[in-house]
Amino acid sequence: MRRPTGVVWRIWATVRAGLALVCVVGLWLIHPGWPHLSGSLTSPLTTDEVERIVLGIAWLLGVCLALAVVIGAIRILIRGPISLAATLPGVLPGRAPAELMRTASRPAAHGRYTLTIPAPLTEARAPEDSAPPPILPFGTEAPAGDPREISIAVLGPLAIDGLARRIRRAATYELLAYLALHPKGASRDELIEAVWPAQDPKRTRPRFWQSVTEARKALGDAWIHESERYHLDRSKVRVDLDDLDRLLTTGRGDADPVALEGALTLWRGEPLEGSDYLWADGEIRTLRAVLLDLLERVGRLRLGGDDARGALHLAEQAIALDGLHEPSWLLALQAEHALGLRESITRRYAELACSLDEQLGLAPARETRLIYRQLLGQS
Repeated sequence: MRRPTGVVWRIWATVRAGLALVCVVGLWLIHPGWPHLSGSLTSPLTTDEVERIVLGIAWLLGVCLALAVVIGAIRILIRGPISLAATLPGVLPGRAPAELMRTASRPAAHGRYTLTIPAPLTEARAPEDSAPPPILPFGTEAPAGDPREISIAVLGPLAIDGLARRIRRAATYELLAYLALHPKGASRDELIEAVWPAQDPKRTRPRFWQSVTEARKALGDAWIHESERYHLDRSKVRVDLDDLDRLLTTGRGDADPVALEGALTLWRGEPLEGSDYLWADGEIRTLRAVLLDLLERVGRLRLGGDDARGALHLAEQAIALDGLHEPSWLLALQAEHALGLRESITRRYAELACSLDEQLGLAPARETRLIYRQLLGQS
């Protein structure tokens, strides 16, 4: 069954408020007279006095109920419907706390970015003098002999697998995400300031120790605390960011297409998608730039390997991530030229020029303009 949209909620709230106001006015117009108790307090009540008292109480209850409906409807009109998740600290509306803990991620405050990577038409081949590095998508079991049973993935929604115990605190997930992105670790004060910025230490330190205890029980000896610093034992915890760095180093200069294709398969969406971690803004921007560059590099490899359709798909993925990333637009133009889509080239270039002008007050780069004219001349 579909949940009502915000517009439907507000229409229904308006109707309820109107009906409740009508009820309040009607009750006020017909309010009963209050009983005049005669005699002393010890004298018995007459039947008429009892009826008047009961009628007065019922009238008061009716007025209170109608006013409660009016107040509730006004609240919905102003703030929208409130879910249980919205009342819990550290949880954004839209997902139940139990589901939050199972997926170790929080719903995004913006539109979801969906990343889909089509397989290349021809299998990429590594240089003969180098063996392709192993690529293990998140969620797959580690090969025999690999001690890294725990996996932490940040190249997409935060996901953690292989823990000895289930984690229940959102702050513990955030601590693990922070340490996954900081291989050198962090001190107690750094972690507290990251997770609970500008809050009273008397309140945050007990929470920190609770999260540290939970993380230690869940990770076992993979959780390291030494010299007043905390970090993850990367020999026992597989972090997809480490795999990405290794593959990008192997594929530096586009020397190893297998490594670059493998690096792209590690991504499941925007980095830490769905999180609202204040400390992560800089890391997310850096990783987003890495993803944009990787999409363009792999797209150009596919374009050079006669997979123009795959190159166009990756270029459009990059444009959806950052509509002002001009190299991705240029790749899309070249891929459309390879596919013989002349009208699409003209339309896409016009869209690029319009976006740059409206958002930055700029025109496409000189290289983009020259290549655009060349593509039209060759079509």
